[in-house]
Amino acid sequence: MDANPALVLSAHDEREIRALVARYLDAVGRFDATMLATTWAANGQWHVGPRTVVGRDAIVELWKQIIGRYESRIIQLMVDSQVHAATNGATGRFTFLEFARKAGESKDHVEVGRYTDAFVREDGQWVFSERRFALIYRGAVAAGEFFPIPPGGQ
Repeated sequence: MDANPALVLSAHDEREIRALVARYLDAVGRFDATMLATTWAANGQWHVGPRTVVGRDAIVELWKQIIGRYESRIIQLMVDSQVHAATNGATGRFTFLEFARKAGESKDHVEVGRYTDAFVREDGQWVFSERRFALIYRGAVAAGEFFPIPPGGQ
């Protein structure tokens, strides 16, 4: 997944990749498995802790298990990002800040995580071919109030 400095990624492709990552974050915040599925290659690989899941359907099923532990709101904000051309597509590194509450808990948690990604074009669209998640920080904070995300593109 190393970037190749001799390759150049067009500004258009970089924007599309950044939009892909934003769509992934939006899917998480909306608990939208259908939207999340559109971000993955058919044979994508998701590395979460010691687990590696292969295939879009398997990834979405694991995501549903993980997201099912949370109440109806998770907010993830991108705080750092890099995108680079690679021999078979592109690579990237994305750091996010998350606020969430697990079901039955009285406090929220704040988390900083990092994804190291590989991207490919599939059916003319950039998708994740591989995501490696690393937890950087997690801590409890006083419970706040979550509000519904407006529908659609609002």
